[in-house]
Amino acid sequence: MKTSDTGELRRSLTILHLALCMGCALFLGVTAFLWNDGAVPMMSGKPVQALSVMGLVSAVGLPVLAILLFRRRIRSLQPGMDVSELAAGVRQACIMHWALIEGALFFNVVVFMLQADVEHWAVAAGLLVLLVLRAPSERRLQRWMTGTA
Repeated sequence: MKTSDTGELRRSLTILHLALCMGCALFLGVTAFLWNDGAVPMMSGKPVQALSVMGLVSAVGLPVLAILLFRRRIRSLQPGMDVSELAAGVRQACIMHWALIEGALFFNVVVFMLQADVEHWAVAAGLLVLLVLRAPSERRLQRWMTGTA
């Protein structure tokens, strides 16, 4: 694999990852502002305990599932594959991985909006940190391309 190929893949994954992180951070920021400002009436009804439990379960379960599926997908890539196939496999694994974490984050922000439960906003902020920490680096990309995650 040529350095230019991995460089281009890393740039495209970094842009995609940054866009996902920025969108999540913006959503968290807007909901915090609206809650603090009182612009949106939250918690107008009774809290739904099942919704809170589902939010917390998704905050634990989806990132674990994301990591397991990501590793499984990366380990299925064969080092002898064509460069474009390897890049497509890594891209698919990353998108799936980040989307599952993002889904848990958004679900917890929605629970926060419905129930005004600051705990779920904090969980979502923690998931954002996890998402940021899963950024593609040159070292990680090299491991992914060789099938070792």
